[in-house]
Amino acid sequence: MFLHIRRHQKWLFIVISALTILSFVWFFSPQDYWGGAAGSGTSGAVGTIYGKPVSRQQYLDAHREAQLRYLFSYGEWPGNDEVTRQMGVVERETNNRLLLKQKIKEHKIHVTDAQVSKWITEAFRERDQQTFKKENYENFVKQRLPQAGMRVTDLHEFIRTELGIQHLINITGAAGKLVTPQEAEAAYRLENQEVQAEAVLFNASNYVAQVTIDPAALGHFYTNQSAMYRLPERVQLTYVEFKASNYVAAASERMNRDTNLAQRIDQIYMQRGANFYMDTNGQAMPPAAAKEQIKAEMLDSVALHEARRAAIDFAGALLDLQPVQAANLDNLAAAKGLMTKVTEPFPIYEPPAEMKVPEQTFGRLAFALTAEEPFATEPVVGEDAVYVIGLKRKVPSELPPFESRRDKVEEDYRRQQAQTLARQAGAAFHSALTNALAQGKSFEDVAKEQKVDVLQLAPFSQITRSVPQLEGRPEFSTIKNVALTLAPGEISSFTPTGSGGVVVRLKSRLELPELRVKTEVPNYLANLRRSRQAEAFSEWFRKELELAKMNLPGSSEDRTAQ
Repeated sequence: MFLHIRRHQKWLFIVISALTILSFVWFFSPQDYWGGAAGSGTSGAVGTIYGKPVSRQQYLDAHREAQLRYLFSYGEWPGNDEVTRQMGVVERETNNRLLLKQKIKEHKIHVTDAQVSKWITEAFRERDQQTFKKENYENFVKQRLPQAGMRVTDLHEFIRTELGIQHLINITGAAGKLVTPQEAEAAYRLENQEVQAEAVLFNASNYVAQVTIDPAALGHFYTNQSAMYRLPERVQLTYVEFKASNYVAAASERMNRDTNLAQRIDQIYMQRGANFYMDTNGQAMPPAAAKEQIKAEMLDSVALHEARRAAIDFAGALLDLQPVQAANLDNLAAAKGLMTKVTEPFPIYEPPAEMKVPEQTFGRLAFALTAEEPFATEPVVGEDAVYVIGLKRKVPSELPPFESRRDKVEEDYRRQQAQTLARQAGAAFHSALTNALAQGKSFEDVAKEQKVDVLQLAPFSQITRSVPQLEGRPEFSTIKNVALTLAPGEISSFTPTGSGGVVVRLKSRLELPELRVKTEVPNYLANLRRSRQAEAFSEWFRKELELAKMNLPGSSEDRTAQ
C-alpha cells in the first residue's frame, strides 16, 4: 500500500533528510525511546528557530510526523536502537519538519479535507489493481498507528504537512520548472547521441614483469612515500559483548505474549508483497514459508533489543562505580560472571573486524573516550550484538620499520614503476603516431607497426556507464570523456589513467533516431523540470536552514552547545 507514495515522494525525503536505510528492523513501538526523552509534560520550550521558542508540544507533533515519514518511505518504523540514534535519523527529520511547518504557515498554505482524502486514496492503493482498498487503510489506522502510540488525527496532520511541503516546493522551486521544450530537446540530444570510438590502452599490469628491484631505490621509495605507510593514531578498547543469540529465548517469550503477532506478520507480508521473499531457485516463497522468515527476522530484532536491555543494566552499574577508572569494567564483568574482550588497536574509520558496528559513528565514539571518562555513556548496538565499551589505551601515530613492511613496499614500488613504464610506452606510441600520420599512414597501420592492440568499442553516449569491451574497468570513464570532446576522425593526445594511459580515436558520431527523440523528450522534459525544481527547493531550504539558526535537540547548534 506504500507503493505509490514511496515512488512519488521518496525523493523529497532524501532531499530534506539524507537518510540511510538501517540494516535491521524493530517491529515494536518506536515510542519507547522517545517517551524517555520527551518527559511527562508537553509544556515549555525545547529550543528555538529564528530565535523564537519551539514548544515541547510542537516538537512532539513534528517528531510523530518524522516517524510517519520514515514509515511511508521505507515501509517500516525507524529502529528503536543505538544505530538510529547515532545517525540522528528521526531528530534531523523532526527539526527539518519544524522549519517547514513554520514556512507553510508563513506562506498561508491551506490544505483542504478533499486533498487529504485524495492523498489517502493514492497511498492505500491495491498494488495490482491500483485502486483504493479501504480495508488497507482501516488496518493501518487500527493496527499500525497504535504500534507507535499514534491516532488517526496524527496521520491526518502528517498528510497536511506533506501536502503543504508539496505546495512549498511548487512555490520555492518555480524557477526550476522554467525549462522550455527546446532546451530539453537539446539536453536530451547531448546526453543520448552515441559515438563510435576505438582506443589503445597501456596498462601497468602488462609492464610489471619489466620492473627490477634495486634495494637502494626501494629504500628511497619508502622514505619518500613514508606517509603511505605511517600507521594512524589508533585506539584499543576493552568491552563486554551481549550477543543477541543469547537472548533468543527471552525474545521468543516476549513475542509469544503478543496476541497480535500473527496479524503483524500478515500485515508485513501484505505490505512487502508476495515476491519480496524468494527461495534458492529465484521463485517466490509460499506464503507460509515467507511468514516464517518474517517471524525469524522479528525474533532476531527482538533478541537484539533484549540484549540491549541487559547491556543498559550493566552500563548503568558501571557508570555508578566510584572512583571512575578503566579497571572498573573488568572488575564489574568478573563480579557478574561476564567475560571481557580486548580489541586490536584500530584507526577511527576502521572498526574492529569482530564487531559489526556502524563504521561512521563507532570510531568517533571510541576516540572520544579519555582516561577521565573511559566509558561510553550508552551501549553500542551492532548487527548481532550490543557492546559496553571502555578505553584501554590510545596508540599514537607511528612509522613502522621498513623490514616489517617490505612486502607491501615492494608491491607498491613495482606498481608505480610499471605505471611509469606504461605511460612512457603510451607517450612514445603517440609520438610515433603523430609522425606517421603526417606521412599519410593510417591509425591502424601505425598500431600494427607498434605492435599494440586497438580496442573497438561498442557505441556509447554521455549517459553510458559501461561497454562490454571494458566491463567494470575504470578506464572507460576517461575514454568516454576524451572521445566526446573529439571531432570524427580526430585522435586524442596520450591521456594518463590510474592504470597507465590511453590514446582514443573518434570514428564517428551516430545520428539519433528522430522517432526516439519525439517519443522520449516529453518524459525527459518532465523529469528535467522535476529535477530542476528539486534543486531549486533544496537550495532554498539550505539557505533557510542557515537563517533559522536552529537550536533544537539533535541540531548542530545543540550539539555544539553540549
